[in-house]
Amino acid sequence: MDPLHIKKILTLHFHPEQGSPFWLERQRQLDFNVRDEIRGRQDFHRLGPMDVTALRTRPITDFIPRALHRDLSTFLLSETGGTTGDPCRRVFSPQEFDHAFIAPWLKAVAEHNFPKGGRWLFVGPGGPHIIDRSARYMARSLGSLEPFTVDCDVRWIKRQVKGSMGLKLYLDHVLAQAANIVSHQAVSTLFTTPPLLAALAGVMSPGQKEQILGIHTGGMNLEPQTAIELQEHFPHAVILPGYGNSLFGVTFPRIREGKESEAETKNRETPETITDDVFEVQDPALWLQLAPIPENEQAAQDLAACVAPGQRGRVILHRLDPSFLILNLAERDTALAVASPNGEMGLARIAPLQFATPLDRQGVY
Repeated sequence: MDPLHIKKILTLHFHPEQGSPFWLERQRQLDFNVRDEIRGRQDFHRLGPMDVTALRTRPITDFIPRALHRDLSTFLLSETGGTTGDPCRRVFSPQEFDHAFIAPWLKAVAEHNFPKGGRWLFVGPGGPHIIDRSARYMARSLGSLEPFTVDCDVRWIKRQVKGSMGLKLYLDHVLAQAANIVSHQAVSTLFTTPPLLAALAGVMSPGQKEQILGIHTGGMNLEPQTAIELQEHFPHAVILPGYGNSLFGVTFPRIREGKESEAETKNRETPETITDDVFEVQDPALWLQLAPIPENEQAAQDLAACVAPGQRGRVILHRLDPSFLILNLAERDTALAVASPNGEMGLARIAPLQFATPLDRQGVY
């Protein structure tokens, strides 16, 4: 992360008169001047953990620099799915949205030969979830018509007990809508979560599945075994998973180049070779730090350290945008650290942190 970019964003958000009310409050709680002493991402930990409760409860304008309040009508709202509790909220400027969601998508499309054109079906959350907006932009960026969509209220799904009649009836309702679209429209690209995709494969005919040329998965990690099964269901499809969320955007896997390096082999958590997708951050405004995992929910999160390649760490989110600043936000996910050619740490084998993600709120998104 470029120190000049860090300085620019911190200068904006911590400006005494025109900065962000939330971050100016944080400045008053500190015994040093943020704009003078935070020079690189190695210093971020000095600001302490991000207050997730504030992201859930405070007016969203508290996080937007007063200097940008004149542009409020241009910003895009985004809310999380609420897996770990009440939803968090933020805004993106149109340019920030493009950098966070569309630019990495187009790069991945080119690298993975994802098909262009055709007709898309998006089965996922609409409403306050920015993934719906990104699905529309992604499709259009490839010369496609706006996607056919099936709205999926993931917050309602999370309230249903696994195996309950309520969950079954809701999923049946979602799948029936999707099946209707693929029965009457020439759909060639699917975008949904791995569990919903597997369920959708169960209601599609062999001919319909053979027409699918592209699959983009999001919302949840695509396990290697699930990817194999999906490839069997959709033999002609390029399957491109994404890892991201409503707060930071999306990342995509790098092209596989063979076996892991010696550094990755040392201290890895299993004896197998890492053949999973390795997600890489290429956005200069984003840092996904992998920090040591606390023993339990009550233990303090070490924000200053990073795990070594081959070790598992907790994802700590840092995103520095003019409209919105997020630093030291402990995420619900863990990942295996993998050294990347670009000098950043790649993320593999992404999995939920159990004490941060209640089992009864893990489902299809």
